[in-house]
Amino acid sequence: MQISLATTIPKVPSFSTYYPSTSNQTQYNVQKPNGISTQPHISLPAPCAVKSSSTGFLSAIERAIEEEEYRKARAEVIRKGLNVEGYSIEGHSIGGHETCVIVPQLKAAFDIGRCPSRAVHQNFLFITHAHLDHIGGLPMYIATRGLYGLKPPTVFVPPSIKEDVEKLLDVHRSMSQVELNLDLIALDVGETYEMRNDLVVRPVRTHHVIPSQGYVIYSVRKKLKKQYIHLEGKKIEKLKKSGVQITDSVLCPEVAFTGDTASDFYLDPRSADALRAKILITEATFLDDNCSVEHAREHGHTHLYEIMEQAKWIRNKTLVLTHFSPRYSIEEIRQGISKLQPQISAKVVALTEGFKSMHL
Repeated sequence: MQISLATTIPKVPSFSTYYPSTSNQTQYNVQKPNGISTQPHISLPAPCAVKSSSTGFLSAIERAIEEEEYRKARAEVIRKGLNVEGYSIEGHSIGGHETCVIVPQLKAAFDIGRCPSRAVHQNFLFITHAHLDHIGGLPMYIATRGLYGLKPPTVFVPPSIKEDVEKLLDVHRSMSQVELNLDLIALDVGETYEMRNDLVVRPVRTHHVIPSQGYVIYSVRKKLKKQYIHLEGKKIEKLKKSGVQITDSVLCPEVAFTGDTASDFYLDPRSADALRAKILITEATFLDDNCSVEHAREHGHTHLYEIMEQAKWIRNKTLVLTHFSPRYSIEEIRQGISKLQPQISAKVVALTEGFKSMHL
């Protein structure tokens, strides 16, 4: 018997159970000619099927998820720096490739692997050790400042490498026939240098495979001496005008930078100021079981697991992790931080500029 098309009951399409795709390729439910799905499916009532097709519905959801992942990944990749405790932290720090961490409020850069343009305008440069991914951009930094008509920079180095740095710069002067003007200072652990009237810097011992040191920058604050605390304001002002020294200088650690170091740094009593600075910028080269703690120690680096073990010594307000191995993606770095954060009182953030996302 022939049935009119107007009275035909709509055929109900089948929907496969939805699992978010872990790849960048959209997954579709393939139908056989007889309408039977090749994958497990859930059949929807006829009214829903009439309003939308299965492939269109699933495709819209998958596109929305992928677009959101892409948006987040792109935002992470293009993000420039961090803002923590009143300071901007910028730059690159990719293990074995390049480290240059910039703090514009201090007019300071720490290490200079490849001389990013933002580093050129920093008046102070602190070199932690002589590996090329930390010092390779030094001649370019000095030369570019000269090209731009900026004043010669003040460059701090461990005393053990000062002579070699001078030789290196002499070679570049000879080859390029240009002046490389700077104030090169060998600053040793235990010494203090005044950057300006309210800032000083002191080196701190670190533990790498070659001579190395970190740096702690302190704000200098004036505190009324105890013997004058009970006096009224007018009497204190009178003493001050008469030339009496009524205040003591108090050093408050603001920003500490370690460069490359093994985890012995956390147990060294001389690291106390670095571990109570507002911000500690340190390394976490390895994050997972694919590289052992022993391997990290052998190469003078720190594993994330070691930071977890030493978390009780960290008194900083913010811990900025850097120098991740280039094998990691931004998402893997973020996952590592999520494991550390519950075990530490400081806010933990990562400098990931230059790293790739698994979604891009």
